[in-house]
Amino acid sequence: MSKLLRADFSRLFKNKIFWLGVLFMAGLAGFVTFTRWSDMRAVPEYYGSSDGLLFVGGMYVDIVIAVVTGIFVGTDYSSGTIRNKHIIGHSRTAMYLSNLIICSTASVIMHLAFIAVIVGSSAIGIIGEFEMSAGTITGLVLTSIFSIAAISAMTLFISMIIPKKSAGVVTAMVLSIFMILIANTIDYRLAAKEYIMPYHISVMNDDGTEQEIEQQSVENPKYLTGAKREVFQFIHDTLPVDQMMQISSEIGNVDFIPRSLAVIVITTGAGILIFRKKDLK
Repeated sequence: MSKLLRADFSRLFKNKIFWLGVLFMAGLAGFVTFTRWSDMRAVPEYYGSSDGLLFVGGMYVDIVIAVVTGIFVGTDYSSGTIRNKHIIGHSRTAMYLSNLIICSTASVIMHLAFIAVIVGSSAIGIIGEFEMSAGTITGLVLTSIFSIAAISAMTLFISMIIPKKSAGVVTAMVLSIFMILIANTIDYRLAAKEYIMPYHISVMNDDGTEQEIEQQSVENPKYLTGAKREVFQFIHDTLPVDQMMQISSEIGNVDFIPRSLAVIVITTGAGILIFRKKDLK
């Protein structure tokens, strides 16, 4: 296992796609920083804390993870490396776990590249300071790392069971985009208000007279209640992209680590079972 990890880490750090992913996330953070700096110059009284910027990249890094993981694992398949590893004595479980460690490490490095640029920009005064305490930031960063590792585990599952590189990358990307859409939909439904607020408007009739229209507060039919709301909340707290959405929304008391670990264990266990039965051509 140790020899396998050394060889895979060596290949990762020589992989141009991985470093492009790191540069992309750092560049995305630079763009976010520049946008906030421009907004602060235009409306300085409106922008203060930079808390909301710290984890924005975590919502979109899953697409980059899909590309990097899909190409990394797909190259192993297309070059026959996976078959050769098995021939020389590496077990399928060891190969899967090695890829999990490598791809999770790569994903976390890309995630931290975004955070580092935001923190550095705040430290030198380009954007505002953080209002969250150092302890809160550390806790959220740690929680986000486990969420990112869970995203990586789900992406690796797809890449390991689809031997064709192009098909694996496309499927992983589709899964990533789908998870973002799911996260936004669930967040929208959970954020719906129980009542539609009253309003008062004036409209002009065809004859030129003005008519006052009042609407009293009424129950919102889209508001989730009971078991349905509990199911939506459970999914929102369990899916790793949904976790990153909540972390990026400055919720300081989130603790998704147990759920992230559960996702990693379940996804990895299922992946190993399927991979052990694959025909390594």
